[in-house]
Amino acid sequence: MKKLILYNGPNSPFGRKTKITAIILEIPIEEKIIKIQEAEFIDNFNPLRKIPTLVIDDKQTIMDSDNICLYFDKISNKETIYNSKNYWQVMSIISIANGLMESVLERKTELIRPSNEQSKSFIKKQEVRIFRTIDWLEKNWSNFENNKVSMDQISVACALEYTKFRFTDSWINDCKNLNIWLEEFNKNGYMQLTIPKDV
Repeated sequence: MKKLILYNGPNSPFGRKTKITAIILEIPIEEKIIKIQEAEFIDNFNPLRKIPTLVIDDKQTIMDSDNICLYFDKISNKETIYNSKNYWQVMSIISIANGLMESVLERKTELIRPSNEQSKSFIKKQEVRIFRTIDWLEKNWSNFENNKVSMDQISVACALEYTKFRFTDSWINDCKNLNIWLEEFNKNGYMQLTIPKDV
């Protein structure tokens, strides 16, 4: 078995997605939580210095959460979590969930800046995009089957939970289908084991 080290942050939604995938597919990994601003060593593996980054046997590197999840799916002996019957729909929903995570992260990052350097219009743009995306998922996404987990479900759950964690849960009243499904999905062990922590 190859040695798999997942460099991650304590509350990255992208990192959470890879951890959940590893748990479901029973891929043994060693997770190392790092402060990305101080982790100069990771430049040797990932010049973008982004998390999550997967290092295999201290030689090969896989960057980007989607690539890491695809790799775990490929090497696992478990049934694939990428449904072949509607593969491109699944991949599109994953991209939408990723965009939601990015908007929440970019909003948070802007708010960290000194108040005189913040762009209120940029923050507002991200907030509009966040609510528009969640509303779209409520109206267009329907993979609420809890008997068989799939990668689009993992991605949407991580995105919605990160929105609640870093921004707001005010959308739950208008998006009842998503909220009912998410509450049930959150009961799974892999969700409980990966709850983000503010540090």
